[in-house]
Amino acid sequence: MVALAFLLALASLGLGLLLSAAVRRAATALGLALFLWLVLVLFGDLGLMGTAVVLRLGPGELLALTLLNPLQGFKMAAILATGSSLEVLGPAGLYAMRTYGALLLPLLPGLLLLWAAVPLLLTALVFRHRGAR
Repeated sequence: MVALAFLLALASLGLGLLLSAAVRRAATALGLALFLWLVLVLFGDLGLMGTAVVLRLGPGELLALTLLNPLQGFKMAAILATGSSLEVLGPAGLYAMRTYGALLLPLLPGLLLLWAAVPLLLTALVFRHRGAR
């Protein structure tokens, strides 16, 4: 659980660094970071449920949208790490368990690691681009 929390913190740090590197003013970066947090938290549960109902998404599509959010990836990995079943998450959880089975527990932390690495690499590119000017 500590490792999962660490990966989530790294993913959040990477997203925050990317936002702060992409804009020039600290106030703008702070506002964007708060907005991103709000979107990730609300989209994680309420927005995803509403989207699934309105667009009549199947379990596979719902799982794909769920994994686009690092908070949801953390939640799924934490549920699995505690020995519980993903059926508490409904059809997307059942679909994930049936499709990936035992691979799901190593796959979700890997996804969190990707959520940490990609923003950090993009931040490095932004800094390199600014240094070339």
